[in-house]
Amino acid sequence: MEIVCPAWCPGAENLTDALKTLADQGVTAVELCTSYPRFGINYPDYFDHRNAFEIDMMLAQLKSSGIRVNSVHAPFGVNCDISSPCDEVHERGVDALIESIELATVVDAKIIVLHASDALADGISKRLDRARGVLREVSVVAEESGVVLALENLPPGYLGHTPEEIKLLIEGARPGAVGVCFDSGHANLTGRFTEFAEMLIPYAVEVHVHDNDGMRDQHKFPGEGTISWKAFAEIYHRRAEGPCIMLECIPPAGLIWGAAFRRFRNVLEE
Repeated sequence: MEIVCPAWCPGAENLTDALKTLADQGVTAVELCTSYPRFGINYPDYFDHRNAFEIDMMLAQLKSSGIRVNSVHAPFGVNCDISSPCDEVHERGVDALIESIELATVVDAKIIVLHASDALADGISKRLDRARGVLREVSVVAEESGVVLALENLPPGYLGHTPEEIKLLIEGARPGAVGVCFDSGHANLTGRFTEFAEMLIPYAVEVHVHDNDGMRDQHKFPGEGTISWKAFAEIYHRRAEGPCIMLECIPPAGLIWGAAFRRFRNVLEE
């Protein structure tokens, strides 16, 4: 089973350097993002997806390293929110999503991971309608581009943190053009990990795997938090062909990615 990791590694100053190191560590597929807020990377110094020269450098490095781009994570945050009642922020979020689809077609990725909102401060009613409208419209673009939008379940306090909200958000979108990205760490923060996994993994096209203590979104390596990976493995293996797994975390100290992949495969097989 191929496992995906972020297109990032400690010490790499730019994406091209990171891809070289990742290839040396046994990585064959990555998730690409136009910003990496979890890892404190200074965008666009790391990778500017609007720069044709940097795109060419990345494509050349992907070809020489044998790494493929499995998915593209659309930008997210308070200034880039498809659900925002502020037209400027909303439009910036929609533009970023369209740019992510365009980037995916350039690198031949088939999945676009996206968030329905940033942290909510004003309820969900109007935001739900606004985000749902975007998914309906952009699913047409996704279908025409040959990619799938994977809506990620988020922590409490965000739009789309329950399976019920995920279902409402994707209602009316093009069938086959919108699926789910099940995020293990976010599900664990709800206190209903197994229930959410049962409900969302059957519809997932990608799974973001990381662990936490049930209180904070820590992006720890599986086994370093409170998630029941035995329960996860049981649910995951019910699918005849499980969705791709992306380790959205940093390997334990002293482990390269290849060894981290083997450790997680052992977790799944226990």
